[in-house]
Amino acid sequence: MKHAVNEFFRPSSDACTPRIQKDITYKPAPERNHKAMSNTMGTISRPNFRDALRRVAMIIRQHVVKIEQRFQNTSTKQSLFRQSMRDLFQEDNFLTPLYKCTMVRVPMARPGVVYAMKKNITKHTIPSETEIYDFAHQLFKSVQLSSECSIVCLIYVERLMESAKVPLMASTWRPIFMCGLLLASKVWQDLSSWNIEFATVYPQYSLDSINKLEVLFLKQIKWDLYISSSSYAKYYFALRALLEKRDFRRRYNQLVGGVGSVAASEALKIQKRTEAVKEEALLQLSRSM
Repeated sequence: MKHAVNEFFRPSSDACTPRIQKDITYKPAPERNHKAMSNTMGTISRPNFRDALRRVAMIIRQHVVKIEQRFQNTSTKQSLFRQSMRDLFQEDNFLTPLYKCTMVRVPMARPGVVYAMKKNITKHTIPSETEIYDFAHQLFKSVQLSSECSIVCLIYVERLMESAKVPLMASTWRPIFMCGLLLASKVWQDLSSWNIEFATVYPQYSLDSINKLEVLFLKQIKWDLYISSSSYAKYYFALRALLEKRDFRRRYNQLVGGVGSVAASEALKIQKRTEAVKEEALLQLSRSM
């Protein structure tokens, strides 16, 4: 029996939010379990980067698995993602090519060496959560990215998937994920990372390839780097809910719904930062035209 495939893209803030039971039993404040509300992910203004990054890795892998199944199913119409976008963000387009040299022993009258060169072909497989986590964790350790960058990166990656219909697959997730972290660093951090630092951490990508990938990413999302405070809060609490209990949705509505809460004021910081970046990008774009 074949399962029905959803024909619309659901971001992780909706798809990964746990469902709540219809009947909610009210408990007075003294009887509530406050220990269950503690979380290893930290606060919305200062999340634990290791825990947040591991949860982001879970979302990335879920996207890769679902989209790979969609492309393998030939009976499903590929109206959700574009084949051309998959070819455009192929990892092989940005990797520095590697070759295997084989020495050939041939009797020669003059001294010399005969060898054959064969380009190494990369075999792409669906990554594990640990592989995705390790890929980004080495960047956090080397470049000292802030803890919020993983959440901002996920927002940009899913924005690319929604606006440009770019599929996140086994052959595309690395360059897309890396570029999302690069843009998140430049938007969020006061002292942002340089592209050459990313090329140092990932030597398989040259500086020229990273520059081209960044421009390609920005063009596909139409230079839209703005993130509202409500959008950041939704992603934060959705990631936090991955390992939470069933009463998450009620607590989620209470926490996000508060206008004067500390969480809302902290989320406004990202909104102000992205507003400034958006205005600066539009100003530079108008000058170049």
